Amino acid sequence: MTVTAAEMKEIERNATENGLSYAQMMENAGRAAADFICQNQPVLRTAAIFVGKGNNGGDGFVIARYLRERGVRTAVILVEGEPKSEIARDNRNKLDASTPVWPIADLQMDQINWIFDADATVDAIYGTGFHGELDDLARAATTMICRSLGTVFAIDLPSGVNADTGEAANGAAMADHTLALHAQKPAHELARAHCGVTTVLDIGIPV
Repeated sequence: MTVTAAEMKEIERNATENGLSYAQMMENAGRAAADFICQNQPVLRTAAIFVGKGNNGGDGFVIARYLRERGVRTAVILVEGEPKSEIARDNRNKLDASTPVWPIADLQMDQINWIFDADATVDAIYGTGFHGELDDLARAATTMICRSLGTVFAIDLPSGVNADTGEAANGAAMADHTLALHAQKPAHELARAHCGVTTVLDIGIPV
């Protein structure tokens, strides 16, 4: 099944009307993504998670929590500052105190080197709502993602890729694995070079 960004919004809205909250969908998505990363990364000692200010970033916070609970040393990189959506903020606040949260503009060289050397890199900056161009900080993040030595996992879409058209903004991220939430989007076929291998994750919405 392939759905557009607008269709996915409608699917989520209908799911909430039938009792599945956005918060539970985010929890389900983050847990499923963490499960996939653990199952598909042969060596997983460290993970760098890049998050945006919206709900894609909220998924990243959930992933960070589950990976940390499993003993993975995890760092979260804030690309757009603190989260803006309430459920993303709630999940940011659930992070263990031992999980560092680094604003991208303040990264030190030792932190950058740690990110580059991480076994897994998670791109949770932008999801289906992205269109247009990446700003300077987002391009700095996607450049780091593309240069990382570990396996890159994009949540729903690589940041900078338009969900419906597959158009990739200048500097768009490149992923080894893209974890599509609930259903594939047109870009998963149209921008396969950016998405890598796409796997659909169950986030609790009935099919």
